[in-house]
Amino acid sequence: MDDDLTLLRELRADAPEPDADRLRAVRARALAPARRRRRFWAVPSLLAAATAAAVVVVAVNGSHTLAPAPPGAVTTMPVRAETVLRQAALVAEGRRKYHEPRPDQWLYRKDLVKQPFEEQSTVGESWTRYDGTRYAYRQNGGSMESLDITPDPDDDDLTPRQYAAKFADLPTDPAALLDHVRGDRHWSTLPKGAEAEQPDARAFRVLSVYLDAGVPMPPQVEAAIFRALAELPGVRVDLGVRDAAGRAGIGIAYEPAGSVPGGPMRDAQGRIVSRSYLVLDAATYRFLGRRVDTLQDEVIGGEVTARKGTFYASADLATGVVDEPGQIP
Repeated sequence: MDDDLTLLRELRADAPEPDADRLRAVRARALAPARRRRRFWAVPSLLAAATAAAVVVVAVNGSHTLAPAPPGAVTTMPVRAETVLRQAALVAEGRRKYHEPRPDQWLYRKDLVKQPFEEQSTVGESWTRYDGTRYAYRQNGGSMESLDITPDPDDDDLTPRQYAAKFADLPTDPAALLDHVRGDRHWSTLPKGAEAEQPDARAFRVLSVYLDAGVPMPPQVEAAIFRALAELPGVRVDLGVRDAAGRAGIGIAYEPAGSVPGGPMRDAQGRIVSRSYLVLDAATYRFLGRRVDTLQDEVIGGEVTARKGTFYASADLATGVVDEPGQIP
């Protein structure tokens, strides 16, 4: 446990990256048992090239510049999920309580997305009115578009205010929280033709979306989410996972033993085809982005849709509350 926390400290932004030989030396021990409006099921299936093309350096005012990313493959290392996630819970408990925005204020979010079929990453900015009635966005600094949002009963996403109300009602006991999300009917609808989910797979899916919602949550609820993930069988934690901006963080994935409905796809040999990460900052445990690494060729309908060694990645660059679309926090 102490070694895992030491490695975690080494990964933080103010320390050099852990030496690759050191990571390999402890690998065996570490493996010991231990907003655009988006559909909730819209998970990236196309993966990007082997390493991020650029590092985005984010200033306090939300501006950014591009600099070359470090060359070569990125070394990651699995650690005990329980150790890291319980530490994350302690940090989350110490956060200051947030002040809920007014219904007429807007949540700003700036993100970077790297797709496999595009040489350049896409920088997107979005403004979502807190009551969910309006939305604005622009890509790569272009012109801004806005639209009114009409509630859609078939849309499984929530407005920011609805997310906040749901967070306020979540249990803060980890076991009770797991029971709640396993049976929450709001998240039970599957795409047409999809296989029914195993309850633990649904729990991981829902909890990971809560962390990625971009809506402030009570510190005790965030802590409970980390503790619930620590108790969930099949949760994997890797250090050194990079988001689309090249930032190394903590990768959380769901990989239960064997083929599980709602778990990762496996090939004919039983190997996991792709590893889907939720990436957190190694010091603050706040959401950084998502990453999907292709471990084996992905074959759908006899056609290779993603090659082994490629990846998709996203990165949250800035968030905040503003009074109107177009403003930057």
